[in-house]
Amino acid sequence: MKILLINPPQTFYPGSESPAGNLPIGLMYIAAVLQNAGYQVEILDAFFMGDGFEHTGEIVTVGLSFAQIGQEIQTRKPDIVGIAGPFTSQIGNALKTSRVTKEVDPAILTVVGGPHVTLVPKEFLEEAQTVDIAVCGEGEYVMLEIAKRYEDKKSLGEIKGLAYRQNGSVIVNSPYPFMTNLDELPYPAYNLVDMAQYLNPKHIGYRSFQNRAISMVTSRGCPFNCCFCAVHLHMGQGFRAHSAAYVLDHIQYVVDKYGVKNIFFEDDNLTLDLKRFEAICDGLIERKIRIGWETPNGVRADCLNITLLKKMKKSGAKSIFIGVESGDQQILDNVICKSLDLNRVVEFAKNAKAIGLKTGAFYIIGFPGETKENMWRTVDFALELKRKYDVGMHLFMATPSYGTHLYEDCKAKGYIDADLSWNAFAQARQPSGMSLITTPDFTPADIKEIAAEALAQYKQLSLLNHIKNPKKALGTAFDQPQLILKYLKSLTK
Repeated sequence: MKILLINPPQTFYPGSESPAGNLPIGLMYIAAVLQNAGYQVEILDAFFMGDGFEHTGEIVTVGLSFAQIGQEIQTRKPDIVGIAGPFTSQIGNALKTSRVTKEVDPAILTVVGGPHVTLVPKEFLEEAQTVDIAVCGEGEYVMLEIAKRYEDKKSLGEIKGLAYRQNGSVIVNSPYPFMTNLDELPYPAYNLVDMAQYLNPKHIGYRSFQNRAISMVTSRGCPFNCCFCAVHLHMGQGFRAHSAAYVLDHIQYVVDKYGVKNIFFEDDNLTLDLKRFEAICDGLIERKIRIGWETPNGVRADCLNITLLKKMKKSGAKSIFIGVESGDQQILDNVICKSLDLNRVVEFAKNAKAIGLKTGAFYIIGFPGETKENMWRTVDFALELKRKYDVGMHLFMATPSYGTHLYEDCKAKGYIDADLSWNAFAQARQPSGMSLITTPDFTPADIKEIAAEALAQYKQLSLLNHIKNPKKALGTAFDQPQLILKYLKSLTK
């Protein structure tokens, strides 16, 4: 039996950054488990394999065309097609991929997984008539059970962790237990993708400044309850992690076999277990593994003291992103429900600058319970960190993702459209989009105006920094004129 795993194309709206292709890690873990069980598996990364195929005004869908995807399916002749659906904003392309699959051969079993279908499996399958099964939660061993039962022509309905149709109704089974020992997982199936392409990316994005870079995830789950975040809903509240030894061996493997030079740790809680995290840093130093690494998903600032920051830098850290969310302490405490002392954020920024470690911070405005004054406090806090400590500002609008406390609150109070569709998220996620939330204290236009003014002030600060020391600011990109030109143009738009 043959299984084809597909990473669909992605759609980008005006104002969004150029897409940066990277490894489809989720599919690669699933493929590795299936391979170990003896199944014939292939991966089709339809997003990374194209530069853009469909333009609707300024909207572009990047990747293989759906006609090309259909041709690939026809050529490969799979029995099962598994489709990644990592973002609500991109779920439409997963749906289109399932339709193409059924057009090629209606007998192919179509399976979609990811956070979106985990949070709204019933609603998803009611809309997605060309999807046979939705996998909820971790997909590695659920997909293995699907393959075994499908091959043996046994009922799929008894498998935990999936939703399916029965007699015209959608049935959602009980959850599949989360893995407790992540070290049991094999390494992602690097042999099923063209590593040479990923290590020399053709896309211009933040990853293009780092040569021979890949992403890696070393932990799952989140014990926190930030109102806007759905991570704990689809990956559980229990923190689970690969051991430091597993992580170090994994890094050594990709360095030795593929010549990897930079790693982006995409964990949601990389530093939650400080003992484990420090052991990873120590291991990188002791083994003399010469890599650069970064934390694009963000880590907590309140656990990174000066001693640990020095060790992080010595082990290869090139930049550290932190999640701040709000510059107003009472909004952090009472609205976002993020247990974080802003004084610790300032302390982190000061220490990082003192040792020469680049930093960036994520902020969000537009929560119910905020006023425009609260939002400006966040902007002022972000600009102050930039001015004093050169902390990059990454400002986003609050987005009520399905299943989150934010979504339920907005829905109950009538702050969002009752029939909010996945397509609305697609546009709201883009920098040029509009917020989905309207409250008595602000409108989407108010949020956009504040964000635009914040960005203008931030660009002025950034431009001053580049003029003072352009080589240091651009780092490894300094000797690449085309990247410098693109970057400086973006600052003056």
